[in-house]
Amino acid sequence: MASHRLQHIVFRILKWTGIVMGSLILLLFLLPYLFPGFVSSKIRQWARHSIRTELTFSTARLSFFRHFPALTLTLYNVKLKGSAPYANQELIDADEISLGVDLSSIFSEVDIDKIYLTNAFINVQADAAGHANYNIYFRKKSKAASEPADSAGASLKIQKIIIENSKIVYDDRSIPMLIDARGFNYQGSGDLSKDVFDLTTHMQIDTINFNYDSVPYFVSKKLQANLVTRINTNELAFLFQQNDLRIN
Repeated sequence: MASHRLQHIVFRILKWTGIVMGSLILLLFLLPYLFPGFVSSKIRQWARHSIRTELTFSTARLSFFRHFPALTLTLYNVKLKGSAPYANQELIDADEISLGVDLSSIFSEVDIDKIYLTNAFINVQADAAGHANYNIYFRKKSKAASEPADSAGASLKIQKIIIENSKIVYDDRSIPMLIDARGFNYQGSGDLSKDVFDLTTHMQIDTINFNYDSVPYFVSKKLQANLVTRINTNELAFLFQQNDLRIN
């Protein structure tokens, strides 16, 4: 009799566990379809309010499984123009850019906490006077306490950046310095929404060329790096706490 009751209790536990797990899996599949344009419209609204250069993409898809378990809005064939004096050139040209969304914020102001770039060309340029093409964000004006908060639909609270199989060119003529990196794979984590934060970096580059003042220092070298950098955005100060580099 006791054995029969135990079996019955175990069966009920397994049954309800299966129902709960099945419901959660079903929710993962259905949520992007229940709200097909909700998150994407929030992010489009944020882009209109926050980015002053042209952003174009072919399609957008919301999914839990592109970068599981994160809920991500993936933009395909993305082109982001740079700022003046490079407004006619792309700052970013990527097959995919995925924006990870904090699920707890989905029904309020959507928080974008992760960025994934895949097969991207990142083209950073600065002229001899120091005018760079990455000044793409509107500067926020201070508001009086009586003014209503600006609801842009979404906000950047980046905790992680992942770049896969990409190419980066950094050409700063004001220094002058040129970096050309191919097969660029990067993982960076830290609370980038804070004024002072620690950025933990793991980076692998298949081929890197480094020129300073027209003198080549690295030519077709491989690079691996594990870094921890404290960044103070108010003072533009950098404290390099850990610098593990392996070249070739």
